[in-house]
Amino acid sequence: MPMLEPIAAAVPASSVYAWLGQTMNTDDFSLTGFSTDTRTLAPGNCFLAIKGEFFNGNLYADTAAQKGAALCILSEPPQTPLGIPYLLVEDTVAAYGQIAAGYLQWLRETAGTTVIAVTGSSGKTTVKDMAAHVLSKQFRTIATAGNHNNHIGLPYTILHLPTDTEFAVLEMGMNHAGEISALTRIAKPDCGLITNIGTAHIGNLGSQDAIFHAKLELTEGMNPETAWLNLPAEDAYLTKTAEIPFPAARIRYSSRMGHTLAALQAVDITEWLDATHFTVTYDTQSAVCELPMTGLHNVSNALIAIQTGLTYGMTLADATAALADFAPTALRSDRMTVGSWHIIRDYYNANPEAMRASLQALQTIAGSAPKIAVLGNMNELGDYAADSHHALGVLCKETVDAALFYGPNHSDFAAGYGSADTAFAEQSDLLEALRRLLAGYGDTPLYLLVKGSRGMHMEYVLDGLLGDTE
Repeated sequence: MPMLEPIAAAVPASSVYAWLGQTMNTDDFSLTGFSTDTRTLAPGNCFLAIKGEFFNGNLYADTAAQKGAALCILSEPPQTPLGIPYLLVEDTVAAYGQIAAGYLQWLRETAGTTVIAVTGSSGKTTVKDMAAHVLSKQFRTIATAGNHNNHIGLPYTILHLPTDTEFAVLEMGMNHAGEISALTRIAKPDCGLITNIGTAHIGNLGSQDAIFHAKLELTEGMNPETAWLNLPAEDAYLTKTAEIPFPAARIRYSSRMGHTLAALQAVDITEWLDATHFTVTYDTQSAVCELPMTGLHNVSNALIAIQTGLTYGMTLADATAALADFAPTALRSDRMTVGSWHIIRDYYNANPEAMRASLQALQTIAGSAPKIAVLGNMNELGDYAADSHHALGVLCKETVDAALFYGPNHSDFAAGYGSADTAFAEQSDLLEALRRLLAGYGDTPLYLLVKGSRGMHMEYVLDGLLGDTE
């Protein structure tokens, strides 16, 4: 997987001044990179004093100077003479974005860097990683590390792109309307990938329509005459081309369900224990994909990545073959086997669409073997939380052999599932119930899905369970 690397060449301080709309009145000098943390600051760096609700980077300007910073960007005057140049700005977070936008434009002009932006209600990190993996087979490609996808993480990623980067694949997340708008105006993407329009963060945005329009903010920084949107045709919202501010000719759809809008299709899909086999067709061409992941949603994700390779000149055969050695990011549908237990660890995040997709994948890979779901709360659903957790409980009753639930909405889970004994407010009680449940299966091979929103820390449940086997 392409990894984030330090900037490979010095950046003139005069450029930073220019990107911030300020005039440099001293001799120019070079910056070796950018840092918002004095603990990792390197000599010659520009230090940006980020100020938040619970921290104030301005208080560390003197420390930055002592550690060799060449320039400080502050929103408050330094408390003591720094002995190095500094710039005062109104908002250092905004300045961080301005510098990132300037640096990225410089990369476009000097290295011809192409920017791919990825967003969606679920699956965006997987699609980001898949698209970067495909492109990296032929191009110098760097992707967002982890989920550095907000107003701090995006500038961080951009300002660590090497100067020979050909493709930057940048993830963009949001919790509220307007956030992606700010990110896309920094990155000005050449291509946008939207995975789906679901109900994640619906508690903050109020409706799925509002989520749709918030995700479409991605297009605000794009040039509709030159940029592309690669979209899954299965998503009903994303087929509303009249509402997408792009000419239809610059939207490319893919489909695993034969949708007529899509030129790129997946057919003959077969799921195995730890892989999915399907044929990809495009015009008169076809290629076989051996994806080392399960879940039909990941077929859709793979098609978006393959479509991105095609958009930038890769052949169908090369773009498809590139996914044969793809490995998902940790905590996302990764597998482990402990004795007779086949465990799916998927607790990076959760929302109703992702939960349904994971349960469907569990059904497929487990076959006739016992299927157990251990599910934590789905956060940020607001007024929709009770109904969403109730519906998931109903779905578990229909699809798995046993289920246990945990979190603030445990009673809603239980009401849908039809058993109060399966849901818990405390994680320790969930763990004890899981131990009893698994003991009842003895050595029978079974499949166990552990999933929940990141804040529920479902990894602690598995850690506690596996500690019993050591």
